[in-house]
Amino acid sequence: MEAGDLSLREKVGQVLMVGFSGKDPEGAAAPIQDLKVGGIIYFARNTGSVPETAALSEALQDMALSSGNLPLLISADQEGGPVVRLDRGLPLMPGPMALGAIGDPELAFKVARAAGTQIRAAGINMNLAPVLDVNDNPDNPVIGVRSFGSDPEMVETLGTASVQGSLSAGIAPVGKHYPGHGNTSVDSHLDLPVLPHPLDRLSEVELRPFKTAIRKGLPAIMTAHIIFKAVDPDRPATISAPVLQGLLRRDMGFQGLIMTDCMEMNAISQYFGTARGAVLALKAGADMVLVSHTPQLQREAYEMIIEAVKNGEITLARLDEAVRRVISLKKALRLPNPLPPEEADTEELRSLSAEAHRRSITVIKEAGLPVSINKGARFVIVSPYPETELGEALRQRGAQVAHHIYGTRTEAATARYSAREITQEEELSRADTAIVLLRNAWKSEEQAARVRSILRKKPGAVLVATGDPYDFRVFPDARTFICTYSHRPEALRALAKVLTGEAKAGGRLPVRL
Repeated sequence: MEAGDLSLREKVGQVLMVGFSGKDPEGAAAPIQDLKVGGIIYFARNTGSVPETAALSEALQDMALSSGNLPLLISADQEGGPVVRLDRGLPLMPGPMALGAIGDPELAFKVARAAGTQIRAAGINMNLAPVLDVNDNPDNPVIGVRSFGSDPEMVETLGTASVQGSLSAGIAPVGKHYPGHGNTSVDSHLDLPVLPHPLDRLSEVELRPFKTAIRKGLPAIMTAHIIFKAVDPDRPATISAPVLQGLLRRDMGFQGLIMTDCMEMNAISQYFGTARGAVLALKAGADMVLVSHTPQLQREAYEMIIEAVKNGEITLARLDEAVRRVISLKKALRLPNPLPPEEADTEELRSLSAEAHRRSITVIKEAGLPVSINKGARFVIVSPYPETELGEALRQRGAQVAHHIYGTRTEAATARYSAREITQEEELSRADTAIVLLRNAWKSEEQAARVRSILRKKPGAVLVATGDPYDFRVFPDARTFICTYSHRPEALRALAKVLTGEAKAGGRLPVRL
């Protein structure tokens, strides 16, 4: 089927990608059957095990085809590390900054191919990755470990390898967040960031990974809701014709699919409105508009786009161009194109995950390594997470392990909290080794204060940044400081091997602190 074979309403449906609630395919019936949407985005609320998610994907594709719709692009953010939508019953791959710590493009290719194979086994055919943002602003509140690092050349090299790995798995990678979200200090989920730099600096840093990935076959790009001041001082990239049609299409030569980040994010919704923003994005040159959460807003965007075409604000030629790109990508992927669910969890993938996580562990300071494990050795793990894989790994090696979740007084100003705190203090004093897992303490003074109090009682505590490595700036006097870039079980199992001296840490810090 070609764009010319579709009615106006069917064309408008094809340029929308939407989300829905829950794991029941009936939750997506209205947008698929009535709006004839071109794509579905999965979040954690939609996914279960790989076989469960594969069954959902099959049901959605059947629903689309039986209602006269085209097969669906089904997307998810499977970036690796902390940001994944499919995380049950499969060996997870490390995230971008963990790969940046390794610095091996061949491994980045293999990891992206593996992640692509895994999501394809769940019926997902589009990965909203790789993140091509250069995270050269340590105060960036939203990218952090989602970036390969702060060096544009490294992001370019590993990002391009990831694109090629995804393509080799038979899925569509989506480079994001064009024109670059790494140097912002505002989260576009919450407000509208501005990149003030001159174009020559932007070309050398923010745009560099995108330019190379485009030359190497990147099929789709996701826009960021960021004002790119040097190109368009008035409108964010998502709804800016100079940024999309001028810079990206004309100057950078990109001819693939341009899709937006979610139009329900505050950077768009509170300044332009979600539905109106969808019209402005298509008018500016986007080919597919993402409305991730709210059925009413999805329908409003659909109807408002139809009205904009009828009144001439969006030309039919512009709409047809967008639809052609959507259909072209679907044909290239030969949708629907699932793999058998069992291909998501093989010995080869488990081995790759373990190797990559081990090589990514980065030791910044190592005074307390390796930790001594003998029968009966006492460990206390203080963590923002419930019981973790780290404790179990240490117990398997013969240690006694107590686990405590640290909170804040405001979260639990109760007698029970006080009793728990007293127990933790007693166990800290008796412990041979204390391990403190950090989760972006640089963003939380309450978390930082709690960790400082632990360090006063246990100066030799091992600090582990499971999120941004920038936590090191908060505790520069720590005697032992390690970065895992993730709290996932795969990362913590690798950490246990490094802590005990069973494996050497292979990572190097991929950002400037």
